[in-house]
Amino acid sequence: MMLNKAQGSESRYFPLARLIGAVLLFVAVVSASLWHLSVGAKSLDWVTVWQALTAYDPSNMDQAIVRENREARLIVALVVGASLALSGVIMQAISSNPLADPGLLGINSGAAFFVVAGLLFLPVASHVYSPLLAFLGAGFAALFVMALSGWQQSSERLVLAGMAVTAMFSAMTAILLIMDQQGLDKLRHWLTGAIGASDLKKLDWVYPYLIGAVLFSFALVRSLNAFHLGERVASSLGVNVLFLKVSGLALVIVLSGCVVAVAGPIGFVGLVVPHMARLLIRNSYLWLFLYSLLLGALLLILSDIVARLVLRPYEINTGIITAFVGAPVFIALVLGKMK
Repeated sequence: MMLNKAQGSESRYFPLARLIGAVLLFVAVVSASLWHLSVGAKSLDWVTVWQALTAYDPSNMDQAIVRENREARLIVALVVGASLALSGVIMQAISSNPLADPGLLGINSGAAFFVVAGLLFLPVASHVYSPLLAFLGAGFAALFVMALSGWQQSSERLVLAGMAVTAMFSAMTAILLIMDQQGLDKLRHWLTGAIGASDLKKLDWVYPYLIGAVLFSFALVRSLNAFHLGERVASSLGVNVLFLKVSGLALVIVLSGCVVAVAGPIGFVGLVVPHMARLLIRNSYLWLFLYSLLLGALLLILSDIVARLVLRPYEINTGIITAFVGAPVFIALVLGKMK
């Protein structure tokens, strides 16, 4: 009797606690977004930002800065951060590898190489072709890494294969840019993860892919929960493990390809955020996905704020900030697995 009561109170408590946590994260994202809109070469007060959002006056220059420049940058940061985080969670889930990340495994660099090649050799309608080229590059890189690692789940082999593929595609990208100095000037910032160089036109071409990928990801929640218990257990529960892995890899390719097409290769978000989310959520991919989407958006918004403040009035690329944040986490994870 007492056991049933305890289980009942536990089942009521954890969903409520998770819901409260999600609400708090959402509030944090909204607060960070307002701060993001107030930061730049010219600082704006929060009243001006709020008026620009709720009672926009085009003749007010400060409000125009918010609506015409900073709002688009914020939307890109939200979408890119959430997409990177979700791709990282899925990648780690289907590979059963805590070190898996689209950036570390060469997927981002493969997508970037294909986009650069397309922009240099197919400059016409580049906005249309960039997402498709990014998907092709991400898919090719993912399959290449899996083949080099022997299709195994060993963290060490997977990371080493990813490093090799990343180095190869980075070198090939550098060769292409050396061949075209004008292209080098245009793509230098983009290749280090440039939220500021993006715009809503690029997002327009990837929105359908992103929305479809997010919805399909949530459709896989039950299968991923079962897969978390082991492949044999998942199979005994009726999960098609091969379909789950292929679908998960396809989702990672789509999400990563969209991000690279919009903002360039931004690393470590897909590595750091899933581990942050697992500190709060352990056994439910429904909540893990939700928390990761919010944490990913929050991390990239804060990183972009730092990128604009640290050398103001100049700014550095957001991808550099995420690398500073993610590299120590990666080293700590590697050292933890070696012990």
